[in-house]
Amino acid sequence: MLGTSFESICALLAVGLLLQILHRLDAKLFKAQPASVTDYLFKMARVTGKSEYEIFLKAAEGWPVTAPMIERDFKEYLLHETVPYYVNDFVRKNKAHVDALRFPLH
Repeated sequence: MLGTSFESICALLAVGLLLQILHRLDAKLFKAQPASVTDYLFKMARVTGKSEYEIFLKAAEGWPVTAPMIERDFKEYLLHETVPYYVNDFVRKNKAHVDALRFPLH
């Protein structure tokens, strides 16, 4: 009976250790991935209280982009996560401000 209890405790400790190792490995791999433009769009929308579509509209200001083009580009973004050049530029220009906020990207 004592042997079974000892084996159970060892098994529980081994499982706990394995879970801890997997958790740390997952955390390292997750942090190793650079944030994507879509991650930044998500964060910008959450921080500002605007929708991602409104971020597209703001990004298009100053670019020769029509409303139908923005609509098409946003649909492409929703379907395929394709980000148009003017949104990429907007994210690039505001990346430092977004990084300064203590709000997780993922």
